[in-house]
Amino acid sequence: MKNLIKKIFTELNQIIELENLQRLKDGTLRIPKSEVLIFGQMSLMVNESVATILDLAQTGDMDAKLRMDYFAKKKLMDLLEANGLVYDEDSHLTWIPEKAKEVELFRFKNIDVKLIDAESTLVSKAIQAPQKNKQLIRQAIAIDKFPDLVDRIIENNGKLDFFLENNSE
Repeated sequence: MKNLIKKIFTELNQIIELENLQRLKDGTLRIPKSEVLIFGQMSLMVNESVATILDLAQTGDMDAKLRMDYFAKKKLMDLLEANGLVYDEDSHLTWIPEKAKEVELFRFKNIDVKLIDAESTLVSKAIQAPQKNKQLIRQAIAIDKFPDLVDRIIENNGKLDFFLENNSE
C-alpha cells in the first residue's frame, strides 16, 4: 500500500508542478504547498513496520486531514479514484488521541505527507470502534510492540477488559 500511496502523491506533485509553471506564465498565484496527514486504517497500512506484524483489514478509504488548494484536492480525489481508493469525507470526525505524533511519510516539492503514529491510531480505534477492532487491538497488545498502548487506552476511558475478555466475539 505504501508504494501505491507514494505513486499517487508523486503524480499529484507533478500535476501541481505543471500547474504552477502554467500559472507563472499566466502571472497568477501559485498553488501553495499542500499538507496531508493520514490517519485511521490507511496510516497502519502504509507504515511498513506495522503492516508486516499486524493482521490489517484492507480498506479503500483514506482518512486524512488535508490542507490544500481546491485544485490540488480535486486532483488528489481523481488520483485516488483512478487507483481504486477514495477519500473519506467524514475524516474530520475521526478522533485523534492526545500525545499523537506525526510521522513523515513523503516530502515532495509541493506536498508534505505525514501519518499519525501507529500506537495513537490503535488507541483511536480502541476508543472509537472497539467492537470492530477487537481482534486488531488484542493482537497489538499481545505482540508488545506498542509499550504504552494499554495505558493510553485506559487514560482515554477505553474498556481494556473488553479486549482482554477470553471470548471470540
